[in-house]
Amino acid sequence: MKPRTQLRFLSIALFALWGRASADDLPPFVVSPALLGKPPAARAVPRTVAPAVTPAPLAPASSAPATPKASAAGARSAGASPAPAPVTAPGGTRITADRVRGRQDVDAVAEGSATLLRDSTRVDADSLHYFELTDEVEATGNVRVLRGADEMTGPHARIKVQEQSGVFDSPSYSISRPGRGPRPGQAPLLPGQSLPVSQQPINGHGSADSLVLEGENQFRFSNASWTTCKPSRPDWYLQAKELDLDYDSEVGEARHGSLWFKGVPVAYLPWADFPLGESRKSGLLSPTFGTSNKVGFDLSVPYYFNLAPNYDDTLTTRLMGRRGLQFRNEARYINPNYRGITYLEYMPQDQVEGRSRYVGSVRHDHNFGGGWTSNINFNGVSDPRYFIDLSTRLALTSQVNLLRQGSVTYAGGGWWTATGMLQAFQTLDDPKTGAAPVSIPYKRLPQLMLMANRPDLPGGTAFQLASEFVAFSHPTQDEGRRLTLYPQISLPLQTAAFHFTPKIGVHATRYELDRRVSTGDNSITRTLPILSVDSGVTFERDATFGGRDFVQTLEPRIYYLYVPYRDQSNIPNFDTGFYDFNFAQIFAENVYTGGDRISNANQITTAVQSRLIDPATGAETLRAALGQRYYLVDQRVTLNKDTPARTGKQADLLAALGLNLAPKTTLDTAWQYNPRDNWTERFNFGVRYQPGYARTLGVSWRYRRNYSTDAANPNGFRDIDLTGQWPLWGNWYGVGRYNRNLRDHRLTQGIAGVEYNAGCWVFRGVVQHLTTSATDVTRAFFFQLEFNGAGSLGSSPLNVLRRSVPGYNRINDGSNPFSSDDDF
Repeated sequence: MKPRTQLRFLSIALFALWGRASADDLPPFVVSPALLGKPPAARAVPRTVAPAVTPAPLAPASSAPATPKASAAGARSAGASPAPAPVTAPGGTRITADRVRGRQDVDAVAEGSATLLRDSTRVDADSLHYFELTDEVEATGNVRVLRGADEMTGPHARIKVQEQSGVFDSPSYSISRPGRGPRPGQAPLLPGQSLPVSQQPINGHGSADSLVLEGENQFRFSNASWTTCKPSRPDWYLQAKELDLDYDSEVGEARHGSLWFKGVPVAYLPWADFPLGESRKSGLLSPTFGTSNKVGFDLSVPYYFNLAPNYDDTLTTRLMGRRGLQFRNEARYINPNYRGITYLEYMPQDQVEGRSRYVGSVRHDHNFGGGWTSNINFNGVSDPRYFIDLSTRLALTSQVNLLRQGSVTYAGGGWWTATGMLQAFQTLDDPKTGAAPVSIPYKRLPQLMLMANRPDLPGGTAFQLASEFVAFSHPTQDEGRRLTLYPQISLPLQTAAFHFTPKIGVHATRYELDRRVSTGDNSITRTLPILSVDSGVTFERDATFGGRDFVQTLEPRIYYLYVPYRDQSNIPNFDTGFYDFNFAQIFAENVYTGGDRISNANQITTAVQSRLIDPATGAETLRAALGQRYYLVDQRVTLNKDTPARTGKQADLLAALGLNLAPKTTLDTAWQYNPRDNWTERFNFGVRYQPGYARTLGVSWRYRRNYSTDAANPNGFRDIDLTGQWPLWGNWYGVGRYNRNLRDHRLTQGIAGVEYNAGCWVFRGVVQHLTTSATDVTRAFFFQLEFNGAGSLGSSPLNVLRRSVPGYNRINDGSNPFSSDDDF
């Protein structure tokens, strides 16, 4: 008993005489009363006194375990979370252990299940040596350091507690940072979807020979490993001689490293940096590689320039086995008043074509203030076959005209808007495709437009004005200038149940022509009055179908249009074509686009729509529509002399149906029927089933009757389209598209792929077949290994899948329903 009494007295003497000499700027130092042989005191809060005036007071613990050994054992139980820290003044330091000794104003030594607590920092070890003057703690034996969600373990560490700096020998570590919240306006999660990657916590762990702590979020390792996989299954990891993790800038940097996957080194990295979050940093991005029959082996190495928070640049070097070297640059910028993107691809020498090739695009939107805005959209390509040879996008391979346009708009007048525009096109006419020559569109140099709208005139009337001046330029066809004025007055009468809108306008056009291929007057004036009446009623009733309550609507609509006939056969066709025949067009004033043809009309359009609406949510369960136009006079204005005039009193019948068959299944169909000849002109049918995230199936069938007289270039089609993404087994997913032209018995686009989600890495393998012309087919293979938190290897098929498979989702942005691992 005597040694214990002497130790107890020594402890009391040391801490009772604790001085202020050089410790005034340090936080309060608190020792558990249990270590001094005293029973736990009642809850108390330490006095907060300025350290420079009075020594930091001792504060009794608010709670203490029955015995120190029991407390230490509980804190170190395998897998158990540390016990809640006793209440301590902010910035205060608390040390507990089996034995504590120390020297006044110098140090304190804790041995046997020792623990130091300071705010969110906890240090556990077999023994602790705390140096008060430097605020350092040296921990030896089974060291465990917890700082927030970070944990480091090892045999020895020396750390400055407040600065969170120091050295850790042979550590194993786990570092975690919370993910970012959803952006404003971001769509809610889909059924079965977990947090997107950008919102998931940023986790990483590994081991090293040594660790230097350089602040709260700065870690420097020697001979270290790092991975985002679970410790029990590190499928991939980064091994580096020097590894820096900077969680302030959210960037990791490795030197003299290698990337290991399934125990095999897959890449040597003399130097590499990788994201620890969503922040941007200049450096090499993950290389991509793939193969296709058009370019052979395909390797791209991008370098990213983070020039400023609001603009950046990506320079990519692309090596194609068959064609040679290509350089690609993409510059982006955004500002409160302007934004844009500039894109350029350049190939000094195409080894197949034997020439240089390029494509470029400039897009810019600018808001000058005061109602002034501008827009530039300029595109160019070296030759017509560029997209066919080098693109995997169906929308690009089918392009025949590239837009080149610039405009300036003033909208500060309140009720009127003025726009000036220059517009031209590059025409991609490739004789190798076997198609008919592409007609060259007219240039608009310039086009000036003035639009006005005053809905608040006396008597409830409304005034509208559409006016335009445009000069048309063409290398071989007639040229001219067209001035159009179209003032309109309407009287909208509208309630919640019906609307009735009579309208009258005068469409006046003046042409000044420079004829090259046609004959006739060079000055032509055309004036047409246009009269219309639009009316509709909405009926509602409560209804029950299939045991469910709905609000059913019945919405008939009648539209009358009168336009007298004017001979327009001497007017060149600068920009006029046919509108697509649909529900919107049958209520339009003209069957032609542009301004060179205005069809005569004395006609009535009738339509009816019915909807089933869920009264609780307002969602539509069913929408059905039926409409038809009736002609009271024959058509006399045609597009050109070779276009036959319409005959018959009835236009085609239009029908459409949209139905939510089940909470996750939708059906859409549309039908255009020709009652004059008793045949179907067009028919579309589609069903989509999407019960959850990364689970979608779709089937559609499209038909359009061929009415072209050119057998070599038919304009009809008949095709079937199957798309889907679905879990197969375990963590495997299948994804694909099958789009087949049934008329020509040819596969238009085919995609087949598999994806595997292992939690911390994802594999994607996709094969694509793309028909680019009547005689050309592109086949490409995409292979990608994506390492969560450390980039990817291979060629990414994500853009191809998003464009081609409706409803496609990244599988590592959603939970895996087949996995028993909750972390997946």
